[in-house]
Amino acid sequence: MPQENTNPLGLEDKLYTVEEFAFALRNKFGGDNTISDVILTEMFLAKYPMYSCKIIKSQNQSGQKSCSCC
Repeated sequence: MPQENTNPLGLEDKLYTVEEFAFALRNKFGGDNTISDVILTEMFLAKYPMYSCKIIKSQNQSGQKSCSCC
């Protein structure tokens, strides 16, 4: 029976800073450092909002919408 992979990035079950999350994205998919960690993370979360629970939210992001799993 095939298992559904709800974590295609293979991330540990922990919270990540934006910098750590961007680092994980760059390691998985490659790419250069010409785009900021914040923009890279926001672009990825726009396409895959299920990962927003993995990001530590700063205080000035408290008004941000919650993810689909919260």
